[in-house]
Amino acid sequence: MKKRNTRKNASTAIYVRVSTEEQAQEGFSIRAQIEKLKSYALLKEWDIHGIYADEGISGKNIVDRPEINRLIDDINDGKVNNVLVFKVDRITRSTKNLLELVELFEENNCAFNSLCESIDTETPSGRMFLKIIGIFAEFERENISERVRLGKERMVKEGYTLANYSISYGYTKEKGEKIQKVEPSEARIVQEIFKMYVGQNMSMTGIAKALNQRKISTKRSGVAWDTSTVKLILTNPTYIGKVRHNILDEEKYFEAEGHHEGIISEKLYYLAQERINNMPNYSRTKKPNDESYFCGVLVCGVCGSKYTTHNCSFNTDENGIKIRQTSYKCNKKNYHRDMPCINPNISHRKMDIAFMEYIQRIPDLIEGEGIDTETAAAKAEQELLKAIVDCEKQLNDLNNRKRQIMENYVGGKIEFEEYKSILGIHNEKFETLEDELNSKKAQLSKAETANVLPEDVILNLRENWHYLDNKERMMFMQRFIKKIVIEVEKERRNSNIVKIVDLEFNNANEFLVEKQQTSVLSRLKQIQISR
Repeated sequence: MKKRNTRKNASTAIYVRVSTEEQAQEGFSIRAQIEKLKSYALLKEWDIHGIYADEGISGKNIVDRPEINRLIDDINDGKVNNVLVFKVDRITRSTKNLLELVELFEENNCAFNSLCESIDTETPSGRMFLKIIGIFAEFERENISERVRLGKERMVKEGYTLANYSISYGYTKEKGEKIQKVEPSEARIVQEIFKMYVGQNMSMTGIAKALNQRKISTKRSGVAWDTSTVKLILTNPTYIGKVRHNILDEEKYFEAEGHHEGIISEKLYYLAQERINNMPNYSRTKKPNDESYFCGVLVCGVCGSKYTTHNCSFNTDENGIKIRQTSYKCNKKNYHRDMPCINPNISHRKMDIAFMEYIQRIPDLIEGEGIDTETAAAKAEQELLKAIVDCEKQLNDLNNRKRQIMENYVGGKIEFEEYKSILGIHNEKFETLEDELNSKKAQLSKAETANVLPEDVILNLRENWHYLDNKERMMFMQRFIKKIVIEVEKERRNSNIVKIVDLEFNNANEFLVEKQQTSVLSRLKQIQISR
């Protein structure tokens, strides 16, 4: 190792750093650090080679700090042989980076000094102490990170959003404000999106296209609407007055009641979630049109594959008018050439006849299965109310226990470590119960939208199916039918008979929709009244 230079008249580099959070702290500002370090260098009779200042930057790594990288280059070039800092954690909070810097200093015969910790790397004890201080600096950084994380979680649980730069479309929030505010022009678009999706049965792609055609801008200037942007809005609970945290981590994700104003009703929001959750049941291999409204729900009774639209032809009716004719084909015919499905293709017209004949028998089937949805819904609601009351009672009991534990500690009956341990267990239980209570309340709110029963839908459908237009029929299929299992029998050489062997409706909860917000049911009601 080279012989160390004398410390007098050493070419000294003063390095200072302050993070954004530390700007306001007395004694930590860039200017305060520089003044104190200059005075110290003057007292030591050190020549100051230069000031290296990283302002508003975290100390957890070196890569992202331009000034410390310039300092390292000057040390390697022999321009600096002494480094002076205010505190060790100013130069780095990472033990790994600190050890690398110490090694760099030794290789280049460069001393290191810290004003606050009185560290002098000229001595072995100074170098050892430097490493120990580095370990504690990293420990403190990890503690700060944990405190920040817990602080953010607590803030969300108290109903405040953390968003500043990525605020939800429909809201604004100035820096420093805790509660987001409704932005009226954007809020109207949010309401339109939900109404188009739920009330008009438009697809997310169709909604995005409509907004782009109207030249409605997104939150980010110059970025057009697309399916994913629309879905982010449709699945965002912010619009019903909630705040959320950890949206990218499913295990840690949670929602809480916010202090901000909602933009849409809970009923409309949950109807949108119902449709989104049911969409996998209606996946299509080809894009359907109104004339192929059975596409996506037809299932082959022979092989279990789905039927898809096959082709369209034009037949001539008795008046000589050409009529568009769609047909359906089992998927296994296309993708399993070695063992193709034997179920023949079917025309849309014959499928429609088979469906109308089948729904005439549905009331008997429902009665035979003994479904009492009204009683089941009422029972489920009572159970939810009971669970909510039970959660609230348990939370109240826990609060009383926490108060008692505090009194025992203050009265000297238990030691601090025991108090801390018991309180931690109770706080964990409290948070779990709070999450459960919020979940039950959300379920109850959704259940309160139930004012249309399966029996109402089926009876109205049986009477009025032939009055619905193709678009309304398609909406009904998507919202209420999970699958229709069919078999096809040969009647004559070029003629088939479609037989429905099973029709599965969505479960009872998926029938719980609001009359005024369900276009198909409103239409059925209007038809009944007009008759």
